[in-house]
Amino acid sequence: MEQLQLSYPNYYLIFIALTAIVFALGLYFRDRRIKENKSWLPKVLGILRFLSILGILFLLLAPLLKRFIQDEQKPLLVILKDESSSIQAATDATALEQLGSGLEQIQTQLAEKFEVVNLAFGENLAANQRDTVAPQSTNISTPLEYVSETFEDQNLGAIVLATDGIFNEGKNPLYADLEFSVPIYSIALGDTTIRRDLLIKNVLHNRIVYLNDKFLIEADIQAFNAKGNKSKITLSKEVGGKRIKVDSKPISIDKENYFETFQFELEADQIGNVKYILSLNGINNEVSKVNNSRNIYLEVLDARQKILLLAHAPHPDIKALKSMIKANKNYELDIKYAKEELPLIRPYDVVILHNLPSARHGISGVIEEINRIKKPVFYISGAATNTNAFNAAQEVLTINGGNNSLNEVTPLMAENFDLFTMDESLGPEIKQYVPLKVMFGEYKTSSTAKILLNQKVGNVATKYPLLGYSDLNNHKQAVLAGEGIWRWRLFEYQEYKEYKHSSNVVMKTIQYISQKNDKRQFRTYVSKNTFKENETITFDAQLYNESYEQINTPEAKLQITNADGESFDYTFSKTNNYYYIDAGRFPEGNYRFKGTTNYNGKNLSADGKFSVQSIIKEQYDLTARHDLLYDLSQRFGGSVVYPSEINLLADKLVNNENIKPILYQKAETIPILNLRWLLGILIFLLAIEWFLRRYFGAY
Repeated sequence: MEQLQLSYPNYYLIFIALTAIVFALGLYFRDRRIKENKSWLPKVLGILRFLSILGILFLLLAPLLKRFIQDEQKPLLVILKDESSSIQAATDATALEQLGSGLEQIQTQLAEKFEVVNLAFGENLAANQRDTVAPQSTNISTPLEYVSETFEDQNLGAIVLATDGIFNEGKNPLYADLEFSVPIYSIALGDTTIRRDLLIKNVLHNRIVYLNDKFLIEADIQAFNAKGNKSKITLSKEVGGKRIKVDSKPISIDKENYFETFQFELEADQIGNVKYILSLNGINNEVSKVNNSRNIYLEVLDARQKILLLAHAPHPDIKALKSMIKANKNYELDIKYAKEELPLIRPYDVVILHNLPSARHGISGVIEEINRIKKPVFYISGAATNTNAFNAAQEVLTINGGNNSLNEVTPLMAENFDLFTMDESLGPEIKQYVPLKVMFGEYKTSSTAKILLNQKVGNVATKYPLLGYSDLNNHKQAVLAGEGIWRWRLFEYQEYKEYKHSSNVVMKTIQYISQKNDKRQFRTYVSKNTFKENETITFDAQLYNESYEQINTPEAKLQITNADGESFDYTFSKTNNYYYIDAGRFPEGNYRFKGTTNYNGKNLSADGKFSVQSIIKEQYDLTARHDLLYDLSQRFGGSVVYPSEINLLADKLVNNENIKPILYQKAETIPILNLRWLLGILIFLLAIEWFLRRYFGAY
């Protein structure tokens, strides 16, 4: 369907028609020479001239030709194929062959009706790119959610899901966030037979423990069709490449579907990445013994920070601070009072002074030692604080004109605080908190301080600091100019049933002041300390010049060494102003790495360690879950077929009346001036007119 449109009003056509008629009549109506030659000739020449002039004038109106084009969008058929190791381990080879040939045949048969998209999945999703190693875990919900999000605005017709229904990562696909309403046709793979097997189902443990701490390793043991058998679970530790037995427990399988949890209590007695091995004695005729052992990697740290809380006297704040700090395993807290023998400061990483210095306890020696060795310190002032000594001790704020009386102030979030990030809800919510008691006086902020919270006195918002920080000459200090944080805890529990902001404020403060500035010129980092076998391991490195500007001018190298002493050498790539390496995947084990470079004649290096854990999730349970596939397909109006019935799938898709193409109509507008054949017609008319005039002697 085509429509003609003009760029000018339609009545212009009348004007150009009259103009063409007048031009043609004026040229041939009174021309006696032509009439004398042939009586019909003036009429023919007049018509030719009229048409050519009309055509030229019509083109000057810039006419447009609007055409409507109809497109057809085929429905999408998305084929999701499970390529995890459980498929290969538990699916008959004949069924796998039928699956491969059947899917190829379906795509050929449906090529005219459907646009086919192939996706393969295991723990990740790939565009039909099979890995050389079968994935060691299965996530069914993620590929379905990907299809839902990616093709939601397209003509999604149906989904073919070829899997055994076993998933060991992600959500249950029945409860995935799926927005589509198209049928899911499942191809049921695997074997639903429950075979005899003894396995370590789950292992629970802390990934990080601290030296000399006690910790638990819990192992869930499961057995199928093995009633009456006996076994033993053994926990061993690898030391210097040798396996040393730590403990063992007997297992008596008293039911066909057996499940029991075993606990091992251990003490962390060495620093670093420590490898433990859980193993089961096998039973006769079990389907797989790969799942009878599990390697565990723990990172044992001797980096717990020691905090000294030195107080003027017992106070409810002390208990509140204790509960906050003790909740974090990275910190070890000692509580002392000024009336007791004062402790040495140097062994501690952070010092908290509550209501100190006071008139009764000046602790001048402690404060001198803190400032001399630049020990991170957190002052909390209150009713007992000696204002003059307090002002002299720290460099965050000063209080002038105090008369030993107290004000009640509510906290307000200060502007432009950038030392660390806080929850976005802190600002709106903390101004509703109960007041703290602060020393009366005029508060001034030092030029080096950063303020997180200000004071609101009554209904007046002030710029007086309530909580601030200073880092002068590499000595980090924090000051909370008020006591009564225990009231915040009560208020939070009453309002939110949790200690929402008070713990966060205190712990972020301790974390900030205790953080040591890294002054190394060259640093090398691994993206994390523990990886799975299917994860790629990345490193980055940073080099600083004498002005502490980040550069990457010289080459930098990386060497990774495994537990057997075998080394792998890499050269860092340069990206922006730092270095980067994607080292790929590594097999299970403990590794050390060392980055090196040479800058201005100095050899610089930085090292670290990481571990890689094996993944054998696919070996835990090889019993196919076809019931899940039936539920999933029924929910979305599809059906389930087996590899031997895959030829029926094409008929089901073709005969589904709800799967239809979408017809789109779009308008296309083109200027008639672009149609060259019209120019040819005008030239032809003028040429005929010239030829007739010439032939009959009109010129």
